[in-house]
Amino acid sequence: MNLLKNLNFNFSYAENVNCCGLPLRSINSYGWVYLSARLMSVLESYGKPCILLCNWCHASLTYVKKLLDSDEDLRSWINGLLAKEGLRYKGDLNFKHIIQLLYEDIGLKRLRSNVKRGFQGFRFSVHPGCLYFRPNDIGRPDDSHEPRMLMDLVKILGADAELCLDCCGWAIYNTNTSTGLTLAGNRIKLASKTDGIVISCPHGGVMMDKNYEEACKVSGFKGDVPVLYYTQLLGLAIGLSPRDVALNLNKSPVNVLTCKLGI
Repeated sequence: MNLLKNLNFNFSYAENVNCCGLPLRSINSYGWVYLSARLMSVLESYGKPCILLCNWCHASLTYVKKLLDSDEDLRSWINGLLAKEGLRYKGDLNFKHIIQLLYEDIGLKRLRSNVKRGFQGFRFSVHPGCLYFRPNDIGRPDDSHEPRMLMDLVKILGADAELCLDCCGWAIYNTNTSTGLTLAGNRIKLASKTDGIVISCPHGGVMMDKNYEEACKVSGFKGDVPVLYYTQLLGLAIGLSPRDVALNLNKSPVNVLTCKLGI
């Protein structure tokens, strides 16, 4: 990731990893637990802290870790399956969401000192994504009633920020596409008076960026609202180019934002 490299943060990519399994939870809960346990056992073998980019992955690993650490029979059964690959769940993986890492480990002061292209005069609609701060009974990175991390991270770039916790529509999209797209379009519409929506969840990215045109069409919204990840926004702020942060892959009208920045 160009962003972390430019912040002089050392990292490596894990191999032999798999899906966290959360989409399976309502269909096959044991399959979900196994997939999350397998992923954690692979990551544990590196002996290093782990950075997760996805709200779902972070929530899934947090939930499954809690289950396995409190249920010896379940842990024994899972380890019996993992042993077939020479793997074992130990329960000592230290993992953080990328937003949590930026906020707590790198820190607001250090990030602010790296800003070369400020966003003074801009206002963004902040969308942390539901699984970043809920459900609070499994332990989430941010406050379950008023998540602040992403808000503060946007503000250190010089921009104003408004928090919106409305659903992006992903949870129902695969069973009722029209309803999912309508929710996404309505969420985009709520941000129509801002300079864009800042997200931290890939599912929000699918619904509001990848499906931008469809969502706007279904919800009857006509307008240009850029949708981008905070890591992309931060990358622009520290001087990276739009291509360096992969804005060329976004489907929402991010060119509106880059034009305002003069880049």
